[in-house]
Amino acid sequence: MILKEIDGERTLPIIIGEYEAQSIALGLENIMPPRPITHDLLLNMLETLDAKIERVIISDLRSNTYYAIIQVRSQARMYDIDARPSDAIALA
Repeated sequence: MILKEIDGERTLPIIIGEYEAQSIALGLENIMPPRPITHDLLLNMLETLDAKIERVIISDLRSNTYYAIIQVRSQARMYDIDARPSDAIALA
């Protein structure tokens, strides 16, 4: 997966797994599988709990491994949740 800056030319290549790539592709194509996959399940849980993903931040690179934070808002509180970038993007 290659992330591109919104208002710039920089790119960030991130290696992701086949499952995460499939989940992201399904979301981009607005394809709903007959039963929820793991990422859909988590999104359904967030919706049921009246929580919303506000943003995904690629937060660090350590030993050739990227780290991400999913910022989730629930009512008046914001939560930072540690995640793999591929999972965070699939959910966003």
